[in-house]
Amino acid sequence: MAGLLATAFATHAHPVHATFSEAVWNPKTKSIEVALRIRSVDLEKTLSRGRMKAVDLKRSSGVDTLIRAYLGKTFTLTLPDKRILKPKWSDKDVGLINTWLYFEFPLQGGQLPGNCSISNTVCFNEFKGQRNVIEFREGTSRKILSFTGEKRTHALGR
Repeated sequence: MAGLLATAFATHAHPVHATFSEAVWNPKTKSIEVALRIRSVDLEKTLSRGRMKAVDLKRSSGVDTLIRAYLGKTFTLTLPDKRILKPKWSDKDVGLINTWLYFEFPLQGGQLPGNCSISNTVCFNEFKGQRNVIEFREGTSRKILSFTGEKRTHALGR
């Protein structure tokens, strides 16, 4: 009986689709440094959309270029003058389950992160119910930002 219930539950279970990011203001480099964790299979599926051949994060050529282009559309910073900054790519670490993406948003001209807003729509077009979380830290201040289909942008200031 328990096996039957487990089988019934497994056939109706819905996978959780979420990303988690750490975003930290570095006053020395005047940059918001981001580390984004995403399930490797979710990133591969997202990057493969509309392509003839499925993307393999470890084997496909041009993966970094695909990731940079994708992040430029889905993970951005808006300055007070409404200019939108795309992330400056650093690197990635592909694991069996999760992939970490590393990038930053350099601020210039005395801009401070508290005057900016951040948007994170990673995987929103791919997975129903997608949720993204950013833990933003500036000095000793910490703020948890949750992104859903209804809430796609958050102010970084208090």
